[in-house]
Amino acid sequence: MRSRLFPAVSEVVITARGAFFALALLSAGACVDSTAPIVDPPVNATQVLPALTDARLRLVPAIENLGVRDRIAYDLLEMEKALQKRDGQRARYHVRIAGGILLDYRAGLGGVVKDGADVGGIALAVYAVSVAAGGTFDIGAFR
Repeated sequence: MRSRLFPAVSEVVITARGAFFALALLSAGACVDSTAPIVDPPVNATQVLPALTDARLRLVPAIENLGVRDRIAYDLLEMEKALQKRDGQRARYHVRIAGGILLDYRAGLGGVVKDGADVGGIALAVYAVSVAAGGTFDIGAFR
């Protein structure tokens, strides 16, 4: 039953709820559309893939620490998939993860383990992916 003082209050509340719901849907859609740009040009991705595959298959098995080896192998595989799909955001994400792990591993165990050259080669492959995908991996910090 409508009141004489506020005849359309219930209709305003329903309209406000509908507007809020529509705004929430638009916001969720905007988040999906706000992904980072694809790897462009795709030539960069195709030039980097052989080095990345080589690092994953030949250099990663030489890492002595099992946890680091498994995580780096996973991240390099995910970088390959991302470059094949031209997904720059996903490639940059795995560059940050793998790069951080490699930097920490090299800094913490650099003088103890014998896989320094292999870790350096993997870091170069990660740097190449970073350049191709527009990332910010700092190869200069890897000394």
